[in-house]
Amino acid sequence: MSREVRTTVKVKIKSVVITSRKRRRLQQITGRDTRIINHYVKTIYHNKDKLGSKHGKKKVNKAKLDHLTLTTSKKTLTPPRPTVRHDLKKRFPRCSQNELQECRENAVAIHHSQQQTMEEPHHTYLQSKLPRTQLAHRKRFVLTCSPNNTIARWWLGIRDSLDSKKNNTTTHAKLWLPLACSPYHEYKLQQGKIKALELIYYPKQREWWVHFILSHSPEKYTSSRPPAVLGIDLGINKRAVTALLTPKGVIQRHEIRFWSDKTRKTMLNQHEQTIAKMQKKLANPAISTNQRQTLLRQLKSFRKKKRAEHRLTDHTYVNKLVKYILSLGKRYDLYVVVGFPINIRKGQFRGNQRPYTRKIVHLWNYRRVIELLKFKLSLQGWEEHRILAIGESWTSSTCSRCGSYHTQRPTQPTFICNTCGYQLNADLNGSKNIAKRLVKYVLQPKYSTIKDLLTGKYFPLRLFRVFTVLSQWL
Repeated sequence: MSREVRTTVKVKIKSVVITSRKRRRLQQITGRDTRIINHYVKTIYHNKDKLGSKHGKKKVNKAKLDHLTLTTSKKTLTPPRPTVRHDLKKRFPRCSQNELQECRENAVAIHHSQQQTMEEPHHTYLQSKLPRTQLAHRKRFVLTCSPNNTIARWWLGIRDSLDSKKNNTTTHAKLWLPLACSPYHEYKLQQGKIKALELIYYPKQREWWVHFILSHSPEKYTSSRPPAVLGIDLGINKRAVTALLTPKGVIQRHEIRFWSDKTRKTMLNQHEQTIAKMQKKLANPAISTNQRQTLLRQLKSFRKKKRAEHRLTDHTYVNKLVKYILSLGKRYDLYVVVGFPINIRKGQFRGNQRPYTRKIVHLWNYRRVIELLKFKLSLQGWEEHRILAIGESWTSSTCSRCGSYHTQRPTQPTFICNTCGYQLNADLNGSKNIAKRLVKYVLQPKYSTIKDLLTGKYFPLRLFRVFTVLSQWL
């Protein structure tokens, strides 16, 4: 059975062309949602004993929460409740019961997240707007395409229940919002099934956005071909070096890849030079207050642009890596293992007499690259145990042929083994050792599970039974 994967597509609402009434309605709906969610969070906090969420990580009993907050007039499986302790229907008469239940789901999720991050959850008032998550299977919204419309091609209709009780109607009106959908958004929305959406307001930009939550159910990746392990050694100068271990026992030249990005490196240097110039101007005590404020705004804007460009280059690089992995997956029963540099930044403290190394290590976003790799492969049906992040300590200073530690690196890219005389690229040597380390964990186990250092999950050894034919690599 394929595993469900969820993604988010962010689409901007054309706020310029919508009327002032629609803007006011959006403000009213999202503000009301935030107040209801706050009330739910406060109710959960003050009734932890009754709701079964006091000790440990127990989940909130939603049925008991409804008994405290929602009245009922019809007799179903339970008797009607004409009065409750916290009557939200009376406090928020312009909100339907379905919308109240959606706000309840958000409040319960907030409480559970607090349980995981702190020992004793506490009630915190949500200052920013936090609208509810509107579900698609309950027909809360409609997404339609109007090719001949001159204002917008795509329109979103959300439920507007603010006037339903005043007009004494059982059906709710729709609030239609024009979306700024590009061909990219249309392509992304067709890749999965829309499960829910959220309306988000960004006060600084004064913009409204819609976050569509999509569900993907890709076919599970399976293969009857010989097993292989792809070792990936992430780096700074070279983005990555990959080496493939197959049952042949020998790595062919076409099974080695060096991934570098000179354009990104040049862009990094230019950005750092621009930031250094701005900081030098700010350090001048002779500049006026207005000039200082202007420089600070420019520096903040430039850093934001720099982060966006870095994310874009990471996505482009990971897409190429995923394409290569998928091509290998057609020829082998493939497993991918990435070296995870544990505590690499702890040794680069201020005052260690290596400022350049400290700077580039702290700019190295290896975690984001591994997360993107795992996520993009999961969209192709790859299970979690097929993409692992394991420790890479001593892989660059250990000989991948004889396993000796008596080695030397006269330069950064050069590796020489003093025991067997083996010479090769140091990053390639590390990628081979990373792949061999996973084979060793499976065939010479010290424990019954293998831990993924990125997610903290443990996988049993029975998931790697096909590794028996790779024993010659040990």
